Amino acid sequence: MKIDAKFYSEKNKIYFLNGTELDTKSAKLINANCCKNDSEPKEDALYSINIAQELTGAEENANEEFLAEFRDWLKKLEEKNSFAIIIPSTEKTPATQEEKEIFTASFKHCARRIKDCENVIGFSVPQNIEPDFFISELKAKHGHYIFFSADEKLLASDEKIVKL
Repeated sequence: MKIDAKFYSEKNKIYFLNGTELDTKSAKLINANCCKNDSEPKEDALYSINIAQELTGAEENANEEFLAEFRDWLKKLEEKNSFAIIIPSTEKTPATQEEKEIFTASFKHCARRIKDCENVIGFSVPQNIEPDFFISELKAKHGHYIFFSADEKLLASDEKIVKL
Protein backbone atom coordinates (compact mmCIF):
# COMPACT_ATOMS: atom_id res chain seq x y z
CA MET A 1 0.00 0.00 0.00
CA LYS A 2 1.46 3.31 -1.07
CA ILE A 3 0.61 6.37 1.00
CA ASP A 4 0.52 9.75 -0.69
CA ALA A 5 2.71 12.34 0.99
CA LYS A 6 0.89 15.07 2.91
CA PHE A 7 4.07 17.03 3.68
CA TYR A 8 7.41 17.94 2.21
CA SER A 9 10.62 19.10 3.85
CA GLU A 10 12.96 21.84 2.79
CA LYS A 11 15.75 23.71 4.59
CA ASN A 12 15.20 21.65 7.78
CA LYS A 13 11.51 22.63 7.98
CA ILE A 14 8.31 20.79 7.20
CA TYR A 15 5.42 22.04 5.10
CA PHE A 16 1.94 20.91 4.16
CA LEU A 17 1.64 20.42 0.40
CA ASN A 18 -0.05 23.84 0.15
CA GLY A 19 3.15 25.49 1.44
CA THR A 20 2.01 26.17 5.02
CA GLU A 21 4.75 25.42 7.53
CA LEU A 22 4.02 22.90 10.30
CA ASP A 23 5.43 24.08 13.61
CA THR A 24 7.01 21.00 15.20
CA LYS A 25 7.62 22.93 18.43
CA SER A 26 3.89 22.66 19.12
CA ALA A 27 4.03 18.86 19.16
CA LYS A 28 2.71 17.20 22.29
CA LEU A 29 5.29 14.67 23.54
CA ILE A 30 3.71 11.42 24.73
CA ASN A 31 4.92 7.91 25.40
CA ALA A 32 3.70 5.16 23.08
CA ASN A 33 2.36 3.15 26.01
CA CYS A 34 -0.34 5.88 26.29
CA CYS A 35 -1.54 5.10 22.75
CA LYS A 36 -4.15 2.56 23.77
CA ASN A 37 -7.54 1.77 22.31
CA ASP A 38 -9.23 3.32 25.34
CA SER A 39 -7.55 6.71 24.80
CA GLU A 40 -8.57 9.25 22.19
CA PRO A 41 -6.19 11.60 20.40
CA LYS A 42 -7.12 15.26 20.37
CA GLU A 43 -8.54 17.05 17.36
CA ASP A 44 -6.04 18.98 15.15
CA ALA A 45 -3.04 17.92 17.23
CA LEU A 46 0.56 17.08 16.47
CA TYR A 47 2.08 14.31 18.57
CA SER A 48 5.71 13.36 19.06
CA ILE A 49 5.45 9.78 20.23
CA ASN A 50 8.40 8.37 22.14
CA ILE A 51 8.45 4.63 21.50
CA ALA A 52 11.01 2.42 23.18
CA GLN A 53 12.50 -0.57 21.40
CA GLU A 54 11.75 -2.54 24.54
CA LEU A 55 8.05 -1.88 23.85
CA THR A 56 8.13 -2.84 20.16
CA GLY A 57 10.42 -5.81 20.68
CA ALA A 58 13.04 -7.01 18.25
CA GLU A 59 12.01 -7.92 14.71
CA GLU A 60 12.21 -11.67 15.28
CA ASN A 61 10.47 -11.33 18.65
CA ALA A 62 8.20 -8.33 18.06
CA ASN A 63 5.49 -7.30 20.49
CA GLU A 64 2.70 -7.76 17.93
CA GLU A 65 -0.03 -7.13 20.50
CA PHE A 66 1.37 -3.69 21.30
CA LEU A 67 2.04 -2.89 17.63
CA ALA A 68 -1.55 -3.78 16.68
CA GLU A 69 -3.01 -1.55 19.40
CA PHE A 70 -0.53 1.24 18.50
CA ARG A 71 -1.62 1.01 14.86
CA ASP A 72 -5.29 1.23 15.87
CA TRP A 73 -4.58 4.38 17.90
CA LEU A 74 -2.62 5.95 15.03
CA LYS A 75 -5.53 5.24 12.66
CA LYS A 76 -7.70 7.44 14.91
CA LEU A 77 -5.50 10.41 13.97
CA GLU A 78 -7.01 10.40 10.49
CA GLU A 79 -10.50 11.01 11.91
CA LYS A 80 -9.19 13.80 14.17
CA ASN A 81 -7.07 15.60 11.55
CA SER A 82 -4.09 14.98 13.83
CA PHE A 83 -0.57 13.84 13.00
CA ALA A 84 2.31 11.93 14.60
CA ILE A 85 6.08 11.88 14.53
CA ILE A 86 7.58 8.65 15.85
CA ILE A 87 10.62 9.04 18.11
CA PRO A 88 12.49 5.71 18.49
CA SER A 89 14.37 5.23 21.74
CA THR A 90 15.93 2.56 23.87
CA GLU A 91 16.81 2.21 27.52
CA LYS A 92 20.26 0.90 26.57
CA THR A 93 22.19 2.74 23.86
CA PRO A 94 23.13 0.32 21.08
CA ALA A 95 26.92 0.03 21.22
CA THR A 96 27.87 -2.65 18.73
CA GLN A 97 27.10 -2.68 15.03
CA GLU A 98 24.88 -5.72 15.58
CA GLU A 99 22.86 -3.92 18.29
CA LYS A 100 22.45 -0.92 15.97
CA GLU A 101 21.21 -3.17 13.16
CA ILE A 102 18.76 -4.92 15.51
CA PHE A 103 17.52 -1.52 16.72
CA THR A 104 16.99 -0.31 13.15
CA ALA A 105 15.32 -3.60 12.16
CA SER A 106 12.87 -3.35 15.06
CA PHE A 107 11.74 0.12 13.92
CA LYS A 108 11.63 -1.00 10.32
CA HIS A 109 9.22 -3.70 11.51
CA CYS A 110 7.25 -1.08 13.48
CA ALA A 111 7.00 1.02 10.30
CA ARG A 112 5.68 -2.02 8.42
CA ARG A 113 3.01 -2.58 11.07
CA ILE A 114 1.80 1.04 10.84
CA LYS A 115 2.26 1.38 7.08
CA ASP A 116 -1.39 2.26 6.42
CA CYS A 117 -1.51 5.04 9.02
CA GLU A 118 -1.73 8.05 6.70
CA ASN A 119 -1.13 10.67 9.39
CA VAL A 120 2.23 9.36 10.55
CA ILE A 121 4.58 11.99 9.17
CA GLY A 122 7.78 10.08 9.79
CA PHE A 123 10.46 9.10 12.27
CA SER A 124 13.12 10.87 14.26
CA VAL A 125 16.64 9.64 13.51
CA PRO A 126 17.98 8.20 16.79
CA GLN A 127 21.28 9.34 18.26
CA ASN A 128 24.14 6.82 17.96
CA ILE A 129 22.56 5.15 14.92
CA GLU A 130 24.03 5.57 11.43
CA PRO A 131 21.51 8.07 9.96
CA ASP A 132 21.94 7.04 6.32
CA PHE A 133 21.36 3.38 7.16
CA PHE A 134 18.34 4.11 9.38
CA ILE A 135 16.74 6.41 6.80
CA SER A 136 17.39 4.09 3.85
CA GLU A 137 15.96 1.09 5.72
CA LEU A 138 12.71 2.92 6.57
CA LYS A 139 12.42 4.85 3.29
CA ALA A 140 12.69 1.67 1.21
CA LYS A 141 8.99 0.89 1.73
CA HIS A 142 7.83 4.21 3.17
CA GLY A 143 8.94 6.85 0.68
CA HIS A 144 6.52 9.44 2.07
CA TYR A 145 8.20 9.52 5.50
CA ILE A 146 10.01 12.65 6.57
CA PHE A 147 12.88 12.32 9.02
CA PHE A 148 13.57 14.51 12.03
CA SER A 149 16.54 15.22 14.27
CA ALA A 150 17.82 17.57 16.93
CA ASP A 151 21.43 16.84 15.93
CA GLU A 152 22.85 20.07 14.47
CA LYS A 153 25.55 18.21 12.50
CA LEU A 154 22.97 16.00 10.85
CA LEU A 155 20.71 18.96 10.11
CA ALA A 156 23.62 20.84 8.55
CA SER A 157 24.50 17.88 6.34
CA ASP A 158 20.97 17.22 5.04
CA GLU A 159 18.42 20.00 4.67
CA LYS A 160 15.68 17.43 4.01
CA ILE A 161 15.86 16.37 7.67
CA VAL A 162 13.57 18.51 9.80
CA LYS A 163 14.64 20.09 13.06
CA LEU A 164 12.84 18.54 15.99
